Amino acid sequence: MQHRLGDALPATLGLDNPVQLSILLPVRNEAKSLKLMVLILEATIEVPFEILVIYDSLEDDSIEVAQDLRRRFSNLRPIYNDLGQGVQNAVKKGASEAQGEVILITVVDEVFPIAAIMDMLQKMDNGCDFVSCTRYALGGRRLGGSLIGGILSRVANKLFRTIGGSVLSDATTGVKMMKKSILDQITFESRPVGWSFALEMSIKAQLLGATIGEVPVVSVDRPFGGESTFRVGAWVKEYLRWFMWGVKKLRWENWTRRTRIRVS
Repeated sequence: MQHRLGDALPATLGLDNPVQLSILLPVRNEAKSLKLMVLILEATIEVPFEILVIYDSLEDDSIEVAQDLRRRFSNLRPIYNDLGQGVQNAVKKGASEAQGEVILITVVDEVFPIAAIMDMLQKMDNGCDFVSCTRYALGGRRLGGSLIGGILSRVANKLFRTIGGSVLSDATTGVKMMKKSILDQITFESRPVGWSFALEMSIKAQLLGATIGEVPVVSVDRPFGGESTFRVGAWVKEYLRWFMWGVKKLRWENWTRRTRIRVS
């Protein structure tokens, strides 16, 4: 019997109930947040899924928590990222290990985006190839975090949509869901600086002609503590590089193939 991704199914794995959704959780000393995130995911997701907890360092305090959770939840796998430091490499490593036909990339220090996951799956059921959460449209909100980072993010996303012609109102958010076949076609070229690769993914998914969707989310930065990796100088430089590249590529794409990029 075939099931749509949004159909209510028990979150168990087996030969008759294969993984449909792979959730990638890059971590960096997130012991305080990881357990709560996993418990909420296990209680919330209604399709067969797996959780990949991806860590860079063998000294990471998340490892012990992940191993304890593994004994309780057979669909959780700790993964050592041997590709290099940074979230981008963690996502690449996780994607290479993922068994699901759909990939969700999210952050472990924000539980609020969990409420959007089933809506994202519904978008996928309705024909989307790539679904991004938005903090700046459709009722989405961003709370807390760096004041400078928040202002830069909001202004940059608005300009990127106005000048570059992006169909996304929040291209820089790290909470994204996509078909594994789409992710497999994206070659990461951004430097491993923060979550700049999320902007690169947003651009390249549109250039691939993927059907794009957006779902609102309330983002509350680090409600349970932890160390932010936000650094103004390095982040702005890398985001600006991809902002300019994306404006150039998307404007040309919109001019030459006006019906290729679709939004749902």
